[in-house]
Amino acid sequence: MNSTSRYALLTALGLAVAAVAPGAPAFAAKKEEKPSKPALKIGNEIRKPLGEADAAIKKKDVAAAEAALATARGLAKTPDEQFVVAQYSLNAAQVSGDQAKLSAALDALITAGEASGQLADDQRSQYYWFQGQFAYQAKNYTKAEASLQRAIAAGTPHADAYAILADAQSRNGKPGEAVATLQKVIDAKAAAGEAIPSEWYGRGADIASRAKLPNEFVRLTTAWLSAYPVKQNWHDSLFIYRQLGGLSGDVDLDMMRLARAAGALPLSAASNYIDYALAVYLKFPNEAVDVLNEGIAAGKLNASSSQNTREIISLSQPKIAADKASIPAAITAANGAKSSFKSVMTTADLLYGYKDYAKAAEFYKLALTKPGADAGQANFRLGLALALAGDKAGAKAAFDAVTSGAYAPLAAYAKVWAEKPATA
Repeated sequence: MNSTSRYALLTALGLAVAAVAPGAPAFAAKKEEKPSKPALKIGNEIRKPLGEADAAIKKKDVAAAEAALATARGLAKTPDEQFVVAQYSLNAAQVSGDQAKLSAALDALITAGEASGQLADDQRSQYYWFQGQFAYQAKNYTKAEASLQRAIAAGTPHADAYAILADAQSRNGKPGEAVATLQKVIDAKAAAGEAIPSEWYGRGADIASRAKLPNEFVRLTTAWLSAYPVKQNWHDSLFIYRQLGGLSGDVDLDMMRLARAAGALPLSAASNYIDYALAVYLKFPNEAVDVLNEGIAAGKLNASSSQNTREIISLSQPKIAADKASIPAAITAANGAKSSFKSVMTTADLLYGYKDYAKAAEFYKLALTKPGADAGQANFRLGLALALAGDKAGAKAAFDAVTSGAYAPLAAYAKVWAEKPATA
């Protein structure tokens, strides 16, 4: 998020003010250009100190300018006069280089400008935008939130206004509103076909995770992954969701299967490889050994120093030959009349572990026809198998079928992965 400087502020606002010498015509509103703005009216008494302030500003004599402005401020009786004083004060603050003075002068300009009816929406959008930035930099997040909301309502062209507003809302203890702010602008920009900065998604995801808002987190991160499908984003999204959602059992295992398929597992901690292997080694020794060997190849695990790695491999490796030899009998039994949802799923998982994804998909489909089928689990695993077998359309249909329950968030992630595989 960008922050402003005193130079950027005056350049953007174009607030160099013409001199108002004694006897000079009253400030005009340039009715021909902006007929909605009323003409400024200032009294003769205030013109002398304003002229002195103007001359001092041009000489960069800040002390003299401030002294003249203090006199003018004491004489200003109407919003119009206060507005003119504030304009000169802003120019004097620019010369001084004091951001606190610049911020105070801008506050006065906004207050007087609103009271005098001198602010058009294009000016509001700029004035409140900079006021919001000053407040944010000063850690006055309540003021920043209010100012940035006004800037956005006036149509500020600064896209960062939404990101800074969301951060201010979060710091004000309003994480739900912060996420909604980002989601609103993300949705609008996506609908318009405009690019959205990756850090917006990341900031929103961070706010949602810290506030323990899993639904918002999933919505933001799936959009993030669709726009920026890099492996690091996959890793962060899945493993933060793992903690946020308190995943356990089969759902946790399937999250790690997705992370592995997406290429995100090598970016994770060594403990995740161990968790994965522990979840499968008793029933699917080949899958456990494969996962641990991948961890070793990725430099995450070392069999000589990791007791878990060493023991799981030593227990599982000798079982693989018999396990593989059991596949034909398992297929026959799964196709038999006495097979159940669980037994067919076990056969499908066995085939999945040996990377026979197309055959595994056949049995996940069969499992869905069995009484008591867990449709969410079976469709999710079916989608993974089909995607890995190269059937993206079939995978999408399977993931689309998971609309509720613990597997729905995983299916939302997996659908993005099937459509846009992770990049380096």
